[in-house]
Amino acid sequence: MSGDTIHLQPDAIRQALETFWGEMLEIAPTKSGLSLAVPLCFPDGWQLLIDLKPLTPKTVRITDQGRTLQWLAGMGQKVDAPGLEVLLNERVKTFGLVHEGWELYRDVVLPVQGVDLHLFGEAMVSIAHLHYLYEPASKAQNVARQTVEKVFREMELSPTQNRKLDGRLEKGIKVDYYLEAKVPVAVEVLGRRGAITDYMEQWGFRWRDIKEAHQTLLPVMIYDPAVQDVDETAQAIGESVCELFCPYSETERIHGVLDKAGAKKG
Repeated sequence: MSGDTIHLQPDAIRQALETFWGEMLEIAPTKSGLSLAVPLCFPDGWQLLIDLKPLTPKTVRITDQGRTLQWLAGMGQKVDAPGLEVLLNERVKTFGLVHEGWELYRDVVLPVQGVDLHLFGEAMVSIAHLHYLYEPASKAQNVARQTVEKVFREMELSPTQNRKLDGRLEKGIKVDYYLEAKVPVAVEVLGRRGAITDYMEQWGFRWRDIKEAHQTLLPVMIYDPAVQDVDETAQAIGESVCELFCPYSETERIHGVLDKAGAKKG
């Protein structure tokens, strides 16, 4: 064996994993308890969020606040379709969850055990992966995406799709369209349905992170008011982190950003 051979040591591997878990775990107080960002991800790479809500002095609710099923719906799944519903109910039963409306939760006795949090997170990831296990019953036509692509065609521009950009902290953040220009442009078309405030909070962090690594980048987010519920908070976040945050119908503003970027044909 060469003297340069690297020997794998159990303690070193343990330390590497503990460091990773420690860096990925974030815990923040909320109005009703605590919110945890845990080292697990949905299929699209979004870090999983779990909320803890005290119920009594001895019990607490572990909940996803409806995020998991809303994510599935945003990906085009019809959550109440018979085939998907059967698979969903199987996972709900296996992990001992309660399913009410969009929300998935489990009530546990204090003190909360690490295994309770880990298994709940694994359950949410398992349910999110139903996106791949079951063909959507029907997918709504994404008018916003079609409009953005029409604007690119009108301007004879050829952006890269699903481009991955490295932020200062997070690596491989995927954007729907990336256009090389005098000033580069990244365009994200919102696909999630319903309320998007939590989603915009996540993207607010991501855009700021990307901007720290790509300071000249012009971020653009386009939404469909008929699909997304954009409240004042979501609007404020979008406008604060993006060069343009607007509904797809405002095509003149989309043209304006591309003109500002010095985009060229070809």
